[in-house]
This record gives sequence, structure tokens and C-alpha cells, in this order.
Amino acid sequence: MFIFKYALKSISRSLGRNILIGIIVLIIATAACVAMSIQQAAETAAANTLKGMSISANVYIDRGYLRQKAEETVGTSDMNELMPEMMSLMKEHSLDLEDMEEYSEIKKADSDEPLVQSYYYNASISISGEDINKYDLTASNTEETTAPTEAAIEPPKVTPTVIDPQGNVIEAPAIETPTMPEMPQQEPQQMEKPGDFDLIGYNSYKAMELMESFGSDSESACTISQGAVFEDNTSEYECIIEENLATFNSLEVGKTIKLVNPKNEDETYSLKVVGIFKSSTGTMASGSDAANTIITSYNVVKDIETKSDTANNTSTTASDSSKKTDDASTSGSSDESDALISQFSGTFVFASVDDYEQFKDEVRNKAINDGYDGDMYIVTSGDVATFKAGLKPLENLKSFATTFLYLTLAIGAVVLIVISVISIRDRKYEIGVLAAMGIKKLKLSMMFMIEVLTITLVAILIGVVIGSAVSVPVTNNLLSAQIEQQEEKDDSQQTQQPGQEPASMERPEDGEITGEVVYVDSVEFSVDIFVVLKMLAIGIALAVISGFTSILFILRYDPKQILANRD
Repeated sequence: MFIFKYALKSISRSLGRNILIGIIVLIIATAACVAMSIQQAAETAAANTLKGMSISANVYIDRGYLRQKAEETVGTSDMNELMPEMMSLMKEHSLDLEDMEEYSEIKKADSDEPLVQSYYYNASISISGEDINKYDLTASNTEETTAPTEAAIEPPKVTPTVIDPQGNVIEAPAIETPTMPEMPQQEPQQMEKPGDFDLIGYNSYKAMELMESFGSDSESACTISQGAVFEDNTSEYECIIEENLATFNSLEVGKTIKLVNPKNEDETYSLKVVGIFKSSTGTMASGSDAANTIITSYNVVKDIETKSDTANNTSTTASDSSKKTDDASTSGSSDESDALISQFSGTFVFASVDDYEQFKDEVRNKAINDGYDGDMYIVTSGDVATFKAGLKPLENLKSFATTFLYLTLAIGAVVLIVISVISIRDRKYEIGVLAAMGIKKLKLSMMFMIEVLTITLVAILIGVVIGSAVSVPVTNNLLSAQIEQQEEKDDSQQTQQPGQEPASMERPEDGEITGEVVYVDSVEFSVDIFVVLKMLAIGIALAVISGFTSILFILRYDPKQILANRD
């Protein structure tokens, strides 16, 4: 009991020195409280948003992986030489409806419930038009040139005029035409598409809503402006087209368009236009140009693919046998076909991010169990990628706060150790007197430890109060600055000029960002119990470090020598 009373009296006797220690601890505590509040804000924002978030994801072949395998087989990095091998691998390993059904049956860990809530799919074919022209304003009223000239890169002096296939002049949509220098030729990153149009077939309107953001509200990327959508799973050759394409070709609801295999002009397919849609972005979520996208039923696309395969296999069988012999001398040419081939795409819906993350692991494990490389298939989610992009400024701030916290604690610990050493030296005679009175060095050490711990805990509590009051405005101000920096970085990447070194483009782990990124720009919380407990733990740790240093010095002192050498 004596050491407790004496420790408390020592605090009041050395008030100036102890106030200095308290101020230092207070500054450390306030800074640490703000830093931990930022950390807690980032975790809370992510958890609260993801809690009720429905996740949609896609599974597809990693084309980078296919290119790597093709390079190993062909022995070159030339895309023109790699393309046949990549197409062969794509055709061999592409996912289909059977794969979708297998993935949809994956169960949750330790449960019989499926991971997938629902799934939707489509199939797309690259095709051309026989009586319908591709919507391309940049190609209208221009002469073909073999090389770019200075005039070709100057901004237009007058409003461009568009001529439809019948020779009528129509009003061009209002578009911005910025001055753009000549774009350098880049190596293709995707499989080449020979056709002018993307014919995409969906299994249902729900699939269109989910995969292409069709709807009737203002937030929908695509809306039906005329007519209606074809029936789900219909086998009727019906379609909907974008209004710019309809205007450009003078098409109306009820008219028929004729499409043609770009590799076989004798192979045509007629589809009736039952609806016209409007795209607010000009680009489909699948990445295709909305104006040149024709949407139909999944069954129609698969039926076209089947008919095309039959027609072209028949023509191949009937071809001249001597020509086959000549072509066989060319490596791989005998396996090529002019048949239309569809690319399958599926979307899975999950109730939570945890289910989505588990699904990613299961897809990888399934590929390995099936004898494939685990990196062959990729699971991505535009929802998760967009959400994480919105959290990026807050995550950057969290990273900065963590670094700042460690730095503050390190500096604070050093300062407290120095002050403790100076304090022990100044009170050396007091220590000698107390030791001469019979108080053991261990009790003396405990007395100094109690002093430091009391001062530290009081300063920590005050720091928590101050930190809780300033953490929200400080966090929001720092977050605002982070958002401005992130937006500037995004703008600089979007306005990358040709000829410059490419900016650092971080590919999101969960795929490409879809839709507008909404940054988390504010936090609305105060310091919670977890932050308080962490602060108390920090206070005790600082006190122990400081007190342990005092103990080391006290144990070194000899009371008789201290009293004998007093000036």
C-alpha cells in the first residue's frame, strides 16, 4: 500500500515533469485514436455495404493463359501465328451450358445449400449484314485512304452528314468530336471478329436485365423505346436492335433484316425486328458497340450455329478432292471451317461476397480435378470490382493511417523512454534514500511503474475523448483529398496520349469495373468500444516499455554509493 500512496504523491510533487509526460502521451493517444478510427471506418464501410449486396459474377477462359500456352506450342509471340492455336484452345476449352449447370450445383462449405442463387447465360456470334449496314459515323462521307494525313487528324469544320442506304440524308446524333492525334497501331488483345455485328442471344429477359442492365427506370443502361422484347426461350427468328442502327438503316418494328456469314456469302439468316432499344452509354456491358449489337433469343443463336455448321460441313465434303490434297500441305488449314461459332457467356448470382469468394476457390479446384491448370478459368465480378474501386480512396487513407500509427507509436515510445531515463537520473538520490530505508528495488521499480501507468492511462482517456471528437471531420477532410487524387489519376489514365509510355493500369483482381464508380466520400461514426480497448492496450504497452526502462536503471544503482557520492 505504501508504494501506491508514495507513487500518487510523487505525481503531484513532480507536477511539471509529469504534465510534460502527459502531454506527450495525449498527443500520441489522439493521433493513434484518429488513425485507428480511419482503420475502423474502412472495415465498417466495406462490411455494411457488402452485407446486403447481391453479387453477379462470370466464369471465362483467361485469354492471357491461352496465349501463354499457344506461345509454348507454336514457339513464337507473333499474334498472327498464335491466333489459330488460340482459337483451337478456345474452341476446345470454352464453357457451355452444361458447364454452367455443373457450376450452379456447387454446394456451400459444410452445407447442402448451393452457392449460386441463380444463373443466366447468352451466346454471341460475329456476323455481317446483307441488307443492313453497320452504323459507323466516322466512315460516312469519307474516301478510303491508305495512309493517314494531317487533314485526317484535324477536327471537323462542319457538322457531319449521314447518308442512309437509300441515299436519304438523315440527322446525325449529337456527338462530341474531340481533336485526337493518330492512334498508334497496337497489338490485338482479343480474338478477331470478322463480322460487322454482334448477334447476342439471351436465355431470358432477366438475363438481359442482369447482364446488360435492361430496364425501364432512369438507372438502366438500355430501355425499350419501340415495340417489345421477344418471348423468353423463343425459337422464332425475332430480334431487337438499337435505335441508331434502326435510324441509320431506315428500319422500323415489323421489318425483316437479313444477316450473312462473313466467311460464306451464300449463308444468310432473316430476323424480324420486334423492338427497338435505346442505349444511354453507347456500349453494352459485354463490351460490344450498342449500335451494332443485335439481340435475340439464345435458342435462335444456337440454331444458327447448328445450321451454319451443317451447311459448311456439307460444302467441305462436296469440295474438290484435289484441292483438299493441295491444302493439306499447309499446316492447320485443313481443320479450318467457315462455320459460325458462338461464344458462350454465363453470369452467376450470389447472395453474399463470402459465397462469391468460395465459388472462386471451387472453380479453381474443379479445373484442377478435371485435369486442367487452375489458372485456365477466371471468376470475375463487375459488382465487386466497382465496389472495391469506390473504396480505394478510403483504403489508401487506411494504409496511410496504419503507417502513421506505427510511426507515432515508435516515436512516442522513444520519447517516453528518454524522459523516463532522465527522470530516474534526477531522482537518483531519492531512490538511494528509499533503498537505505529498506525498501527493496523491486518495490521501487513497481512504484515508478505505477506513476507512469497512472499518467499514461489518464492521458489516454483524455486522448480518446479528443480523438472521438475530431476523428470524423479529420477523416472526411483527408478522404476528400484522397478522392481528388484518385479522380485525377483516373482522368490521366483516360486521357493517355498516343506516343507516351502507358500509365500504370492496375487490373482489378475481380475483373473490369462496370458502371460508374461511387466513391465512399464520408464516414459517420464515433470511436467504438474496440477502438477504446485498443487505445487502453496501447497505453499499457507504452507504460510497460517506459517502466521497464526505469527498472533497468534502478536495479543498477547501489544505495550506499548514491548517498556517498551526493554533491
